[in-house]
Amino acid sequence: MSRRVDVVVKEGNRARSTAHTVDSFPDECPLCHRGIEPIFTEVTHMATEQAGPLQLVFRCPRGDCQSFFIGMYEKSPFSAAFNLIGSAPNVPHDREFSKHISTISPIFCKIVNEAHHAESKGWALVAGPGYRKALEFLVKDYLCRLKPDLSDKIKAAQLGPCIESFVDNDKIKQMAKRAAWLGNDETHYVRKWEDHDLPGLKHLIELTVRWIEMEEMTKQAMKEMPEGKEQS
Repeated sequence: MSRRVDVVVKEGNRARSTAHTVDSFPDECPLCHRGIEPIFTEVTHMATEQAGPLQLVFRCPRGDCQSFFIGMYEKSPFSAAFNLIGSAPNVPHDREFSKHISTISPIFCKIVNEAHHAESKGWALVAGPGYRKALEFLVKDYLCRLKPDLSDKIKAAQLGPCIESFVDNDKIKQMAKRAAWLGNDETHYVRKWEDHDLPGLKHLIELTVRWIEMEEMTKQAMKEMPEGKEQS
């Protein structure tokens, strides 16, 4: 629903107020990520009539949030109105992992979310090495839990040889190995896999996570329903 707002326009050292139409107010808080009817504070800013963009300050009405944020608008090419293009600051959701993964490697979960935060800010060159680091913690924590007697060797090994030598589950091995290939591209000067990038790395890490989860869920099901109680 379009709204009419009074906008403060800067003109050199002077400011004046003028009315403008915006197409809508944000319907989600960019910090708590819940649906809202935001409180418009009537604080506005636009550098010049021509330059824009238009900024409106809102407050989240949620009792446990109450955060202030800015709605960003740009001039519509089809009318005199301004269209909402986003809100700032935007705090991305942390991903919640299953109890199996969070138990095996809580540090993996933390690193992945930090890499995700970097990626959401457009810092792909930082996010890539972060995802690669997360993969190494996941694989080595998984292996150390599975083979505690070999933990010193697992920790000391480079990721590629570690996967090749110690991962027995072939599905996990194949996905983790390929994720390591792309992860290395994110940290090395020369890329070997020019046709694969960050989304490919994330996809392979996700597949590695899923196969580890499947293995852990299978073990749990077999433990809860041991042989010997089946009916004829």
